[in-house]
Amino acid sequence: MKASWIAVDWGTTNFRAFLMSDTGECLDKIQQAKGLLSVDQDQFPQVFDELISRWNGIYGHLPVIMAGMVGSQQGWCEVPYVHAPASAQDLANNIHSVDLLSGNKAKIVSGVRCINAFGNPEVMRGEEIQLIGLGEIIKCDFNAILFGTHSKNAYWCDGKIENYSTVMTGELYSLLVNHSILGKSLPEQVFNKDVFIKGVEIGNKYPLNHVLFSARTFKLFDDVQDTNIHAYISGLLIGHEFIISNRLNKLYLVGSQKLASNYALALEHLNIEFDVIDGDECFLKGMTKIYSKDESNEY
Repeated sequence: MKASWIAVDWGTTNFRAFLMSDTGECLDKIQQAKGLLSVDQDQFPQVFDELISRWNGIYGHLPVIMAGMVGSQQGWCEVPYVHAPASAQDLANNIHSVDLLSGNKAKIVSGVRCINAFGNPEVMRGEEIQLIGLGEIIKCDFNAILFGTHSKNAYWCDGKIENYSTVMTGELYSLLVNHSILGKSLPEQVFNKDVFIKGVEIGNKYPLNHVLFSARTFKLFDDVQDTNIHAYISGLLIGHEFIISNRLNKLYLVGSQKLASNYALALEHLNIEFDVIDGDECFLKGMTKIYSKDESNEY
């Protein structure tokens, strides 16, 4: 199978490049801890050339299309957001070119902005590719959670990213267990399913700020063992996240099977139908779709 183009996911902490065939199969992968934070603003062309030098030596200079924070203010070149509702064609129409050391062009896909259901502005860079890919995989309207440090709870309708909101579940968890009184002076933590589900039930019913302190009081009065506090906090946060995840009957979790495990436990307990779709599969499907929609052919 012949290498045809390169898809790149370049984020804040990691660089990932995928060698793609003309039919959308991934033939090889390069991954380095070389995110935006470790690259000087004027060094992106040099760093990129070094990162994919192995492929350049074998295949020559292939077309390159990039997504993620590489298109942010802190990235290679700031690419303006496309307003939702946004389709693959909308993103392809707003793609931006940057110069490579070879004299060729690389393309950077824009992110997507919207006003969420609460009337607040939202932005995403990278997740829009996964949503387009998920649309290619399941071929119907959907509600999806792209879980992570900042989860995206998104609604896809009629082939477009219609709306979404950001839920800071991962970052809040890290702050609470590492930098708050709830996580202080705890022994080594052990995940306990029953304790996690207890947190899910409470977090799914009540305002989060009113129940977080229960992680301390349950420990004080032995309702939750001190080795299970992290599991309880995780349950509170994930349970609360699902309050807004009921637009459609079924939820799609986008990410790795390993990281989806807690979300899956919570959804099973709440009797919400769900399916887990691999995040990389969605990303590559989405990039292939946008690559096929880019009519400029200026690489």
